Amino acid sequence: MNRVEVLLRTPEVTLSVFDHPSDEAHADPSSERASVDAIAFVEAGTFEIRPAGRDAQRWRFAPGMLFAMPRGAEFACRHACERPIDRCLSVAYAPDAVEDLLSAGVAGLRPAAVRGSARHRFLRHRLHACARDGADALRLELVAGALFESLDPAPDETRGRADGAPTDVMRRIARTAERVEAEFARPLALRDLAGTAGMSPYHFARVFRRLTGLPPHRYVMAVRLREAVRRLDAGMSVTATCYAVGFASLSHFVTTFRRRFGVSPSALPAARRRPTALRAALAAPVWEGRS
Repeated sequence: MNRVEVLLRTPEVTLSVFDHPSDEAHADPSSERASVDAIAFVEAGTFEIRPAGRDAQRWRFAPGMLFAMPRGAEFACRHACERPIDRCLSVAYAPDAVEDLLSAGVAGLRPAAVRGSARHRFLRHRLHACARDGADALRLELVAGALFESLDPAPDETRGRADGAPTDVMRRIARTAERVEAEFARPLALRDLAGTAGMSPYHFARVFRRLTGLPPHRYVMAVRLREAVRRLDAGMSVTATCYAVGFASLSHFVTTFRRRFGVSPSALPAARRRPTALRAALAAPVWEGRS
């Protein structure tokens, strides 16, 4: 049988562990249908997945790999024994979150088997940190948005060059990202952030982008915008929100918010199609329409 343990949940994403009880025999269903869009890291064991379709290729998974399934996709999973030991760390996306990510220009998920890169290992490390620390929605949704975008098949100059990043470097970058998430309201200079990571500013900026998908200043902006959405939802005024999340200029805040979310801060509570906060962390081009 299958077992799912929810580690963290927000309205937009759910982080969970998927495995099998060791004291019960497991029988693979003849076919399954994905109920949500999800991306999973294989952390233990091996198994095979074959997406629906006459010519579909059978994928064999082992630790270090990822798989993606869009909502509604049919597939068959096969294990080699009655008591499988595979374990996956899974991120599931609510329909509204997926719709908003797509509207921001990110490609939708498709059935895929992916060999994890250093960027994926970094994101997995941060997901585990979220679960271990009982992180708030801010950190979980930033990581989940970056993970979804990391599987976009469009060319991206930040991909494919971080495979050799050592674990120590990943920890330094994670520590710096956590500082941004805790101190977003303060002025955060590149040199200060590089000092947290113990790197020169130039080297830090390159490595940070390779692992997170965003340059440091864009990551700071993403955290501030994500927090702005939360505060506006809670009823804080636009002006108070602007300065509370670290913007020095009200006009800059309004312009940046509208470009990222497609709606002005003052119009957010009444927006007919409300954007989700995951969009804050995207490296994709910002929304270019008019609100």
